[in-house]
Amino acid sequence: MKTKTRVVTLVVLFLISVSCWSVLAQSTVMDLMKEGSTFYIRNDFKQAIGPYSRALELEKKQSTLSKTLWYVLIDNLGIAYGVTGDLKKSKETFEYGLSKDSKYPLFYYNLACAYAEMNDLDQAISNLKHAFEYKANVIPGEMVPDPATDDAFQRFMKNDRFLAALKEIRK
Repeated sequence: MKTKTRVVTLVVLFLISVSCWSVLAQSTVMDLMKEGSTFYIRNDFKQAIGPYSRALELEKKQSTLSKTLWYVLIDNLGIAYGVTGDLKKSKETFEYGLSKDSKYPLFYYNLACAYAEMNDLDQAISNLKHAFEYKANVIPGEMVPDPATDDAFQRFMKNDRFLAALKEIRK
């Protein structure tokens, strides 16, 4: 009987610790999001990467963020990588986001920006088309930016294929 009681006690303690870990993980993720966002808002993108990347690693292990905050985490981390010149990590971040939600338009848009910065016209156009295909799926209050006014695409503004793609996207 003692063994059975001990096993039950261990199971209960395990379940309590798991639920406590969930609360702790959520608070940690939120703390990391706040820290990253503080740097991000100050345009200190390099400093934002650390907390945001740690928050994403925790989220990969156990999802605690709302869908909207998760979108913000992926977007801000990917943009921070891109702005600091780490286009490979930027691309990986947005591709990870798309692997979890293939209909969120800003992941495509930001991936298009990364490809544009890498001077990959074909991938930039392809991802822009997807971004505008799913433009209705933005978070309320958001919108897909106009590529013609985005610095990332300025190198293509005299390219006939890019201009034709923009014309098609705007229809």
